[in-house]
This record gives sequence, C-alpha cells and structure tokens, in this order.
Amino acid sequence: MFTETKKLIQEIVDNGLAPGIDYSLILHGREQLSQTKGFRMVYPRQELLKSNQFFDLASLTKVMGTVPIIMRLNRQGKLSLDDQVHSYLPKIKDQRVKIRHLLTHTSGATAWIDHRDQLNAEELREAIYQHLKFGEDFNQKIIYNDYNYILLGFIVEKILHVPVQVAIQRDVLDPLGLKNTTFKPDPLLTVPTEVRTNIVIKGTVHDPKAASLGPHAASAGLFGTKSDVVKFTLEMLGQSNVFFDKEMLNEFLLNQTENKKLIRSLGWAFVNRAEKPGLIRHSGFTGTFILMDLITKNGLVFLSNRVHPSPNLEFLRYRQKVYETFLNEDF
Repeated sequence: MFTETKKLIQEIVDNGLAPGIDYSLILHGREQLSQTKGFRMVYPRQELLKSNQFFDLASLTKVMGTVPIIMRLNRQGKLSLDDQVHSYLPKIKDQRVKIRHLLTHTSGATAWIDHRDQLNAEELREAIYQHLKFGEDFNQKIIYNDYNYILLGFIVEKILHVPVQVAIQRDVLDPLGLKNTTFKPDPLLTVPTEVRTNIVIKGTVHDPKAASLGPHAASAGLFGTKSDVVKFTLEMLGQSNVFFDKEMLNEFLLNQTENKKLIRSLGWAFVNRAEKPGLIRHSGFTGTFILMDLITKNGLVFLSNRVHPSPNLEFLRYRQKVYETFLNEDF
C-alpha cells in the first residue's frame, strides 16, 4: 500500500527537509495509516512533534474554506461562477474578469504594492484595488496568485456582510464538524513556523498578506490538526456528504477554466488529468498538502512545518516526487 510513497515521506524526515511531519494515508475511502515523525520545533530548542497538533495550513485555506463557501453561495443562487468580479467589486474595473477566473488562477492578476506588509487591513484592501492588474496573461495561463482568492473573500463579504473568515467558520467549518480547524489557534498547541528577527512565529499566520488582512483574508489563515484535515478530505471523497453532495463533487472532476487549453479544477490542480482524471492536489507554503483521487478514493494528507526555522527549498522537489509516486501507486 503506497510503499514507495511512504519511503519518500521517510526521506523527507531523514534528510531534514522539515523538522516534523504528521501524515495520513487514505485507502478507498478509509484512513489506513496515520504517522507522526520528527520534531515540533528545533529552535530555540528541540521538542518532539505529537500527533494532532495545530499546523498553519497556509493556502489549504483556499480549498478548505474559500472554495466551499463560493460553491455554497453558487448553489444558493447568490452568485454565479461566470459573474463579473466588477459587479460585486466596482473598484475592479476590468470587466473581463469573472469569478471563474479567480477560482482557477487564470485571471493573470499581478500587483506591486510598496510597503505592503506594513499596511493595515483597509489600507491593503484599497491598495489591492488600486494596483491590481489583469494583463496579457488573462485567460491565457494558469498563474497561481493569492490575490485571486483575496478578491473572492471580498466578494463573499459583499454578499454576506460579515468578514470572510467569520463566514467560513460559520458556513463551512461548523457544518463539517471541524472543531480543530480555526483562524484563532492556541499558540501553545500550534507547531511553530518561521523564525523572524529571533522571534518564533507560533499561532499567528505565516503569510504576510493574510496577517495584514486579518479576518478579511481568504487566501490563508486557517490552522488545523491532521485529524480534521483527514475529515475534510474524506468529505471530499464522498464518504459523508455533510457539505458536498454528489453533484458538487462532480464539479471537481471537470476542467473549470474558460479557456479549455488550460486545465484546472475549482481551486484544485490536477496532477495528471490524462492519466488519472480524478487525482487532484493543493499545497500550502508552510509545508502542507492534500493529494486525493476522487475516483479511487485514495488520498494523502501531509502536514509539516518546512519553513521552520527557515524555508527549505529542497522540500519542494521532494513534494513533486511524492505527487508523481502517489500517482503511480494509486489504484
């Protein structure tokens, strides 16, 4: 059962690419293996990692929070994926851009904001409206960019009249029963991330944009335990249908881009759609990822703090190897 995949995961620990990892393998819709390895932290001292501590999930926020709430609003008729972003956010002047482009990272969004990390939430919101451009790559390339999901969060706020993180907690996490997934973790139960100016970041979001936006960030900000991420993954695999019904789950199997020369699901990336049409993935900068096959019902939930005490770039190469090896063992 995923023998080579497990070997690669062990190499990540043995080679020091992340201080510690907490992972689970799902086989045909059931959790088959759960392991915790390595250290919670190595600076300023070593502490062993215990199972089901809180990790900064980083961009898994996009697929565990933002995509579900957008799909819920779509199901309720409160928005359409082909609505213009401008109709909700008039300060976004480019009327070509649709919600679908944001979801699939095909908007071509780029922005250069001076002193971005020193701005407060409202200052950053206005700076995004002022500086965000959708250039020649619009609908021509998949360019992963947090600003797509930041805008989706602003749209959710426009519709529901509450901060997007409040909406995600109320309308996604609570219905799913994810009691250990939160935007406000206990620092004492949270795995540390980066060390900045000799201060260990622990219990506050690692991503600077999300830190500035606070409760208005839909691109990052969630913290969660392995057991909760597994519970979410099993929901995506159709094992409970608490939130996603079969029709909604089928949407993830489709190429959702407007330009069909490009290939992307709603939020999720296909690993190799030609070879494995149901295998999708998403990762977080801090060293987290979910890999799952909506057809075979196999999955891998992987949480680590590869940015502690500083980002490990070799980890990214190994992560790609894990994707490819999992694909070859996915039956």
